[in-house]
Amino acid sequence: MTKIIEKHHPEGRRLLLFKMIYAVLFSIICIFLIFRQVFQADEYQIKERKQGQRRIINPGARGDVLDRNGNLLIGNRANFAAVLHVEQLKQEIWQRKVDLRRMAYELRELLNKKENLSLGQLIIRCYEEEFIRHRRIRVFGESLSAQSSFDRIKVFLGDQRIDVDIDSKGNWSCEIPPSSSQIEQFRVLNAEQRIRVNAAGLFSLDFDLGKNGLPRNLGEEKPTDQNLFSSLFSQIDKESSTYEFSTSGFSLDWEARLSVVENYLHTVNQMTKREKKISMDEIRKHWNRRLVMPLELATDLFPSEYAALVENIPTDSPLQVQAKSVRHYPQKSLAAHVLGYVGSGYQAKDSNLSGSDLATFEVKGRTGKAGVEKKFDETLRGEDGGDIWRVNPMGYRFERMERKASQKGKSVQLSLDQDLQNIAEKSLYKMVQKVASNRVLPDEDWQRTIERRTKKALQGNLETEVRAELLISAFVDAPFPLSGKQASTVAGFKGTQNDANRLLRRLYAEGVLSRPDEEKEEFILAPPMLPPAAAVLLDLETQEVLVLASMPTYNLQNLTPFISQSAYDKIQRKEAWLPRAYHPGYAPASPFKLVTALAGARNHILDPEEKLNCEGIYRGMECHVFPGKHGKLNLKEAISQSCNVYFFRCAEKIGHEKLIDEAKNLGFSENPSLELPTLRDSPIVPDPLWKKKTLGVKWTLEDTFNISIGQGGLRQSPLQMACFAAKIGKKVSRFEPSIIKKNSINPKALPDLEVNATSYGAIIEGMHLATIRGTARRCQIDGISIAGKTGTGQWRNRNMELNLAWFIGFAPVEKPSVAIAVLVEGVIPQDQIQGGLTATPVARDILAAYFSKYGKKLASSDKPL
Repeated sequence: MTKIIEKHHPEGRRLLLFKMIYAVLFSIICIFLIFRQVFQADEYQIKERKQGQRRIINPGARGDVLDRNGNLLIGNRANFAAVLHVEQLKQEIWQRKVDLRRMAYELRELLNKKENLSLGQLIIRCYEEEFIRHRRIRVFGESLSAQSSFDRIKVFLGDQRIDVDIDSKGNWSCEIPPSSSQIEQFRVLNAEQRIRVNAAGLFSLDFDLGKNGLPRNLGEEKPTDQNLFSSLFSQIDKESSTYEFSTSGFSLDWEARLSVVENYLHTVNQMTKREKKISMDEIRKHWNRRLVMPLELATDLFPSEYAALVENIPTDSPLQVQAKSVRHYPQKSLAAHVLGYVGSGYQAKDSNLSGSDLATFEVKGRTGKAGVEKKFDETLRGEDGGDIWRVNPMGYRFERMERKASQKGKSVQLSLDQDLQNIAEKSLYKMVQKVASNRVLPDEDWQRTIERRTKKALQGNLETEVRAELLISAFVDAPFPLSGKQASTVAGFKGTQNDANRLLRRLYAEGVLSRPDEEKEEFILAPPMLPPAAAVLLDLETQEVLVLASMPTYNLQNLTPFISQSAYDKIQRKEAWLPRAYHPGYAPASPFKLVTALAGARNHILDPEEKLNCEGIYRGMECHVFPGKHGKLNLKEAISQSCNVYFFRCAEKIGHEKLIDEAKNLGFSENPSLELPTLRDSPIVPDPLWKKKTLGVKWTLEDTFNISIGQGGLRQSPLQMACFAAKIGKKVSRFEPSIIKKNSINPKALPDLEVNATSYGAIIEGMHLATIRGTARRCQIDGISIAGKTGTGQWRNRNMELNLAWFIGFAPVEKPSVAIAVLVEGVIPQDQIQGGLTATPVARDILAAYFSKYGKKLASSDKPL
């Protein structure tokens, strides 16, 4: 026993070294773990938190917008949507991927058994599978060179042209229809030799194109010079090889996800009777960027759709119905240009929310894009709230850790009167319909406009060899509305069916075509649009805007919860985006004669009692009654009769410098300040420097005559002209309109107009006479004295000489309380547009409505205390 111990003792001593090494290593590990667990615990807790938690920001509901009497103009409503919680689909997606992988391998085995496999054989066999018929087969490749009008990729199935998608790098793809009887006649022109065929994401296979653009069969011998031995070896290799299929598990993942989501979407479509579809791009975008958020399958549900889904969806289903707040415009198109709309681009403010170090996702909020919605976006937007969720390693959420509720934004009260605004828009619409009803169609001028727009749409279109005249004639000669296919066949269109449809939709958006039935893609030539118009009504005491109406208008409800392409096209084709009531794009015409009168009076050049002779023409410039004449008139008579020659003679005495200075002193060179987004265009008061710079010619007496009657290069807005009427009515040189309701009335002192009482009285009397027996006599209202000035201006638009109808004025004459401006545009030369006939009746309707609503209040305020 002693010998045994002695024998093994030396060996124990040799193990001591290894024990010490292991002890040191174990100690290092322990120290490292202690260091990680104790000293670096906070750091790793932060990392674990960042990796395992996600923050979701929820925007607050936007505030309301009210009219001056508290009526709701903009609010919020619940928008119900069918959403899919993708974190609950893991098992379904996995099982679907297994099924797709099995299908892919089975198809590969079958196709590998075919000798000299052709593209047609592959497509025919694959389309026997329901899944592939649904997802389709796509062909990919590269173009020979950069895309141009000479070498664009063209794909044919026999004589049928197939649509091709091409990116900026020359990569192209197309979809093979499953029902084509000409699969074997697939042909590609202007492409690189190698193409790739993808069978619904299950697998891919490459083919080579021959010189004629037809794909070669796989396994087919290429014609080459070879000896007996090389031929023998190639034959052996051919018998032992298989085709080089490519199957990607990554691709199958996406196909499985799309397939599962489509199953749930099919369920939603069955319950709601919709035909919604979802694309692979939408699936990829959601999985890559918004995995912790529910996937929206159907939004803006009608009550019946909501009821069907809530009643039939199981409580434990991944498919659920959720509600969110969206903008609501109860008055629809009323004051659309003033109110504006919301759109994408919302940026959350998360400074008051926890979790700033976490990966953050946002529920899509909306930001103001036009009108009050844009100008007061900071006031109307709510306070953002947020949730913090714990997620698993795959990124799916499963437990809420923290929540802060969002808050609604503040309200904004406007100075607009809903009732008066409604009457103004209805009166404008009635008038423009009356003008349009007197047109004799077809109109040659409008026909030329249509041809110009068609040529513009055809420019750069790589798929057409057709003239605009021929395309238009197809619609002129057709006895019924034409589809894209019918129109393209008649007009010799060389592109694909989708190309033709895209062209016709563009022509529809440009106002060249119209659709008798909005549900069908069938078109006819569009008649001229309704004449645009605008009206402005101002409160002279508070300087508030009571009416700010622009026509054509658009239904704001169609722009929420998002702006569809069809809604955009309808607005675009009517040219309805422009806020004409405050857009400075119009010649002010005869109302500007009042500026000429003020310039003469304030410079002590014009004697209001002096009579100047009108023979109908002066220095080659005609009066509006030519070949008639007015005879001798003084200032008030010239204003009431709107005599051009009288003001030509005045302008000749005044000189263009003083006349231009007067216009600028009255604010015509700047847009009136208004709490709405700034427009890109500015008003124009032409002068010699402007004319030299713009037209390259010198100023002449004819230019002075033109601006004296509101023509030439003058460009103003209806709002500006209403402010001018307010300045005359209040005898002030500045007027600052406001779209916001003022809580208290503290009239701001405004600078005096500084015109002598005699001249001022003559101007007012002349405006009053115009409404009694002059050009504005259609504006008479029983019991209300009105001062007004009409105008019929000429301007060039759409390459046509067109008329503008104006009326500006104020009432009552004795103590003005409101000022007004009305504008109506002609669209084609035959439109019967005149200030006294077209604009004045609209002004009468608006003023009558105002005094009917506020007349008693005004009368009581005039009584002495």
